[in-house]
Amino acid sequence: METIKLAVLLLLMWLSLGMSYIRSMKSQMLFYCLLFSLAVNAQRKIERTIAKEPAFSGAQVSISVFDLKKQKQKVSFRSDINILPASTIKLVTFLGAFQAFQESLPMLHYIKQEGRFYFWSSGYPLINHPKYDSGEVLQFLAEQQDSLFFVPRPMSSPALGSGWAWDDEGFGFSAKKSSFPIHGNLIQVIANPSKDTLRVYPPIFNESVGYKKDSLFYNINVNKHKYRLRADKADTLYVPFTPSDGIVLKVLEDKLSTPIYIANKFDSLELEYKTLSTTKSTSYEALLRNSDNHIAESLLLMLSGTTQWELNTQVGLDILKLNNKVLLKEINQVDGSGLSRYNLVSPNAIMGILKELYDELGNNGVKAYFPQLNSSGTLKSYAPNIDIKTVYAKSGSLKNNHILAGYLYSESKRPYAFVISVNNHTKSVQKVKQAIVKELFILKGKLR
Repeated sequence: METIKLAVLLLLMWLSLGMSYIRSMKSQMLFYCLLFSLAVNAQRKIERTIAKEPAFSGAQVSISVFDLKKQKQKVSFRSDINILPASTIKLVTFLGAFQAFQESLPMLHYIKQEGRFYFWSSGYPLINHPKYDSGEVLQFLAEQQDSLFFVPRPMSSPALGSGWAWDDEGFGFSAKKSSFPIHGNLIQVIANPSKDTLRVYPPIFNESVGYKKDSLFYNINVNKHKYRLRADKADTLYVPFTPSDGIVLKVLEDKLSTPIYIANKFDSLELEYKTLSTTKSTSYEALLRNSDNHIAESLLLMLSGTTQWELNTQVGLDILKLNNKVLLKEINQVDGSGLSRYNLVSPNAIMGILKELYDELGNNGVKAYFPQLNSSGTLKSYAPNIDIKTVYAKSGSLKNNHILAGYLYSESKRPYAFVISVNNHTKSVQKVKQAIVKELFILKGKLR
């Protein structure tokens, strides 16, 4: 009898546990259904807002959002389409440079031998740069007691990138590539209303700049290109020059006030040499915050120089792809800056780059290198009428195409990666930017 009572008691306990398990499973199912419902509703709301947004009318819009903590896709709307990335391709260039150099970029290589100081370029782009130069290289060369010998390093790529627009050639954002950039490979022309003349830097280009002045403007002629510069207020013009070893020598001699001799590549370069490096983040900040095209192209050339003597853009790209085979399988990249119309990428692939960069940089690195929305760099006045500053991102823009890709922090400070692409739009870029930030504002309100 006792045995029967015990069996009945055990059966009742088992049934009770079973019912609790079923109730628990139901609760879990309800919870997951609720989450799924919220995600579906969020995606549907995004689709509705895209359809209603006049700035997106007729355009090919895609939106992706990824939770970096949970490693989970939150929104994916047309994320597999191919787009023209414009300057967001700089994210790939930045990844390759950071993987190779981390926070210590090589500026110059050198050997001291028998009273001679031989030096050659790493491809570093900030030597005597009109906007970013820290003076480190020039100061280092000025401190040398030995005779200076410059060893030219060849570049086996064209000075202008594949797929660059020919009518951009005369603008400062299309500075030509070279193995030893000097002064950003730009002529700087400065107007000052207190003086009745123009100042030209580097001074060796004084005779190359022709101009006439009327009441309000200087009409300038440089390298067969025509420009206008305001004469009634302080203004600066940046014009690309055709780089050469001769120009490098003249500029360095002028800055250092000492003769510099040319030396051919010799066997001693196969010996152990030293490298002057910088831990300053200026190059990376200029790349991402100011979207500097010439710095982007130079970083790819620097990457190629880690494996061979000649600097070559395609070799830099090959190294980048070799180190990120899976990551870059959906990316067709032909330059470092995004000036090329031949670059092609999907929002999904850009998202892969953003996730990899977040792993490399963390929150502190993201906020250190990327411009902040409506606060700094190219995003300073992105959408000033919408108050949202928890976004750090890279924009990209070519005619009728605009992309914003980066990181959004929710109210709880959880990090999300996002890509919003608007291809083939017919509205003004400013209206498209406003519409993109409206979407970000909606997303931020729905993200934990």
